[in-house]
Amino acid sequence: MTEVWNVVTRAIAGIRPDLGENGTAITRDSALFYAAETGQPVLGLDSMEALELITVLEQEFGVELADTGIRIADLRTAGDVADAMAGAL
Repeated sequence: MTEVWNVVTRAIAGIRPDLGENGTAITRDSALFYAAETGQPVLGLDSMEALELITVLEQEFGVELADTGIRIADLRTAGDVADAMAGAL
């Protein structure tokens, strides 16, 4: 799971290099789009960045989420993405 997490965080940082510049940490609880609860860290991806993230991860792991039971709409946090990719392997 650590390897999957490392790939996910590297992919997010590659898509949004400004996160590192702003000191925004990527944690398992980091919301991809917006905070569902007060105080939750937010990565603030837009829809195109989210699609790019999925594409990068599919290529990296050699899987297609469309061929799994994973629904992209259910991926709300960076941890959700890592868990989904780990489950697809």
